Amino acid sequence: RGPLHASAPPSLPAMSPAPTRSSAPGVCVLAQALLCAARGRRQGADYYATLGVEEKADAAAIKKAYRAKSLEYHPDKCELDKDVCQAKFIEVSTAYEVLSDPKKREVYDRDGEEGLKEGGQSNEQAKAMFRQFFGREPDGNVRIVNRGGQMMFMEEGEPGPKANIYDDTNVTELTGDVFKSFVNERDEPWVVMFYKPNNDDSVEVKPEYIKFATQFRDSLKVASVNCREQRDTCSSASISDFPALRWFPEDKNAPPEVFDLGTMNAKNLGKWASALMPDYSTALEDKNALRKWLDNAKGPAVLLFTDKSSTPPMWKALSREFNNRATLGVVLRCDKTGVFKTPLQREYDMRVPGVIRLDPLEGVGKIAETCHFQLKKDVIHLWLMKTIAQRKQAGPQATFKEWSSERLQAGECGPDDSQICFLWLKAGADPKVEEATRQLAHKYRTDPIKLMWANVELSPSLLEVFDLERSSATDHFVAFRPKRSRFKVHPGSLSFAELDSFVDSVLSGGPMTDKMKTAKLEL
Repeated sequence: RGPLHASAPPSLPAMSPAPTRSSAPGVCVLAQALLCAARGRRQGADYYATLGVEEKADAAAIKKAYRAKSLEYHPDKCELDKDVCQAKFIEVSTAYEVLSDPKKREVYDRDGEEGLKEGGQSNEQAKAMFRQFFGREPDGNVRIVNRGGQMMFMEEGEPGPKANIYDDTNVTELTGDVFKSFVNERDEPWVVMFYKPNNDDSVEVKPEYIKFATQFRDSLKVASVNCREQRDTCSSASISDFPALRWFPEDKNAPPEVFDLGTMNAKNLGKWASALMPDYSTALEDKNALRKWLDNAKGPAVLLFTDKSSTPPMWKALSREFNNRATLGVVLRCDKTGVFKTPLQREYDMRVPGVIRLDPLEGVGKIAETCHFQLKKDVIHLWLMKTIAQRKQAGPQATFKEWSSERLQAGECGPDDSQICFLWLKAGADPKVEEATRQLAHKYRTDPIKLMWANVELSPSLLEVFDLERSSATDHFVAFRPKRSRFKVHPGSLSFAELDSFVDSVLSGGPMTDKMKTAKLEL
């Protein structure tokens, strides 16, 4: 294997020392001969011929040829014998691996296939070819071997056990199909441990993960994937180190979260999962917050009293399951001893932990029902289902909500609202009037009207809007047609009988002769 000399090889005719224009064809013959001689000395496979490209082909041409050839010999397209297709695919992939790498191509052009054998085929390169050809992850390392003159893939297999380690526990072992159906297409959060049963760290964390799964079995989907048996699933999840813990959020299009709290013990796992669990409940501290929460409630308004400093996982899980069907709230840091009660714990004189359903028409919500059952997720779940069913059976629910700036901005009783609004403009708390308005709300719950209240001490401009600035009364009841800017003030007392008569007369077509005194409403 010597260097290429300038003098003609023995098999070529001698050339004149100074070629002229008429001798140019002889020079071309010499160049071609030298090229053939170089090819002749390149030992082993002809990668250029394998891809069907010229030696001077650029990177784009090599890539284009490789794509065509790899597709031709891919098992989904190849019409030859399976082993022949595999051998041809390996040849094409090997040729492209060399010719697409400038350094390897330089070595190959100079020394041929023999010059590349020192480095050999790396395990990762062989694995990449295997994945492309078979469309799955290999079992352990991959070698490319010559059998009967054909190149073949050989999976070496990993040593050690392959069997699942979480069978018959509170951890759900997932197969590839189940993972695709329930995790990839999820509508609820999942925690998944990716592990290998022949990996010491994976086996070591098993007791703690089972303990965590037992603690959260009623609140969260806790699962595992054996990456020796479900290699493709682990590869698609980009898992390379073991054990690997992932949080798959409720939104199936959102990327998973990686466990980042250090040691995988049950305590850290619980902290991590609890922090990531979605919470659709509302933490309440005082009567004002409670009133706003009740005004915005959808479905039954249910309140948990707990001594915990954050929403318990069980309550978070229920708030997600019943989102938009029931409204869940939580009063945190309650005193179990009853000595240092929180304001709302004192208001309802609640035992801790405890769950109640509230009637939203009362000033701060009257207890409509107390859950006397065990505070377990499945028990409360059934109780909530029963409550929702009873509510639907009872028909439309009475409401008497605060006319707040948020509601005004949302269009309720705003300039474009075509419904009739009945407004109680109050200056303070009057139990008799509150009871009358509650009865009114219940009677007219099926009518297309809005019943609202507003505090004129906090929104004094309302008195100007409805021309009530000079009135000596503290509370007023007004029928208001926002879209027409017309209104009518109830002239009598605020008893249920008189309010009922006033509402009935307005709904029967009684005229609203007064016009808003200012064009802009402010709350």
